[in-house]
Amino acid sequence: MKWMVRMGVLLSSVVLGCLSIPVVKVGSGDTVSTTIRYVALGDSIACGYGLSNPGNDSYVGQVEQYLEGQYDYVVVSNFGTNGLRSGQLLDILTNPDNPEYKRYHATLQYADVITLSIGSNDLLHLLRLDADIQKYIEDGGEMFQRACQEFQQNFPAIIAMLAEMAPEAEIYVDNVYNPCRGLKRYKGLYEQAEHYITLLNQTFVKESGYRLVDIKTAFDASQEKLINMDFQGREFDPHPNQAGHALIGSRVIEEMKK
Repeated sequence: MKWMVRMGVLLSSVVLGCLSIPVVKVGSGDTVSTTIRYVALGDSIACGYGLSNPGNDSYVGQVEQYLEGQYDYVVVSNFGTNGLRSGQLLDILTNPDNPEYKRYHATLQYADVITLSIGSNDLLHLLRLDADIQKYIEDGGEMFQRACQEFQQNFPAIIAMLAEMAPEAEIYVDNVYNPCRGLKRYKGLYEQAEHYITLLNQTFVKESGYRLVDIKTAFDASQEKLINMDFQGREFDPHPNQAGHALIGSRVIEEMKK
């Protein structure tokens, strides 16, 4: 893997702080210690939404713990943002007028490892359980189709920007699972979601420049409850629970070991 190992003397004060180039100590006997920078990008799954202790229990936290076992110093920047869609992330990466543009660029240029969770909200923000669900399923095809087409344009551009901004980084991208399994009260919703999630996920396998983490297959194969699935009125929470994050984390780490 293309981890950056930087040599130098540990300074007593570092003005640049989190955004500076990592400092690596040289101890007695010329023992070299290694520093790795891990940047997590994406939506509420990346930020560990709904977990009581996202720092430890989220998949990002688990990847951090794995890296801590491999390197002397791990610097983590988690940019996971609730509700983030692919078009919004692309705007952050490409639009200098975006308020997050400088912060992302300043951090990503030193990244050694990047994980990305994106795509779920491109479809989920269209989901309305307060509608006549049968009519919604029948009439919603056009807008879901359009969302998939937009993602097919946005995702390659995101990967291209990450490759340009962080040329030394290994990039790991997880695809999208179906959160509608078990919603028996909404007949046909799972099948509708499966159709468009499958269409959206086809975008991932067509691109290069990153490692695909196939959590869709892993979630489908598991008999364990992996999603919160808590109903509030006619809304439900589609986020992974602690077990779901554990599964995602294990798959990311497996890819890293390869």
